Amino acid sequence: MIVFLYSGNTVEVPTSTPDLTSSTSSDQESSPQTTPISEESSLPLPTVLGSKVTVTYTDSGYSPATVTIKRGDTVVFENKGSFSMWTASAFHPTHKAYPGSDIAKCGIQSQIGIFDACRGYGSGESWEFKFDEQGTWKYHNHMQANHSGTIVVE
Repeated sequence: MIVFLYSGNTVEVPTSTPDLTSSTSSDQESSPQTTPISEESSLPLPTVLGSKVTVTYTDSGYSPATVTIKRGDTVVFENKGSFSMWTASAFHPTHKAYPGSDIAKCGIQSQIGIFDACRGYGSGESWEFKFDEQGTWKYHNHMQANHSGTIVVE
């Protein structure tokens, strides 16, 4: 197991070098040494994943209607209603408000990464989207356009 220790702009990677020439008694163990690595190092730094927030869809719409998240966070849209849920970027029917999104991309390779579920999700199903663009993003249920909400990405 590797443990990364952070201190300012430096990552310290513990390394252990056992002494193979000494006798091995239970009270003699080699202690790990730390090797500082500066930000300029060619070693990759660990990536911290964003968090997930759940928005529930019911027969009365999305709840909470407005969610504030950090850039890189994921919103899970969970359908607990009896209507089909097709979550998509505003504006109905084109879905172009979120950068790169467009209903015309549904069903083709460029669908990856757009804020559009591109299909209806039934009760008990969920769809999620990772928000990499800062801003205030309105969305709606394409199947019931008066059901809408807002994601604020800081």
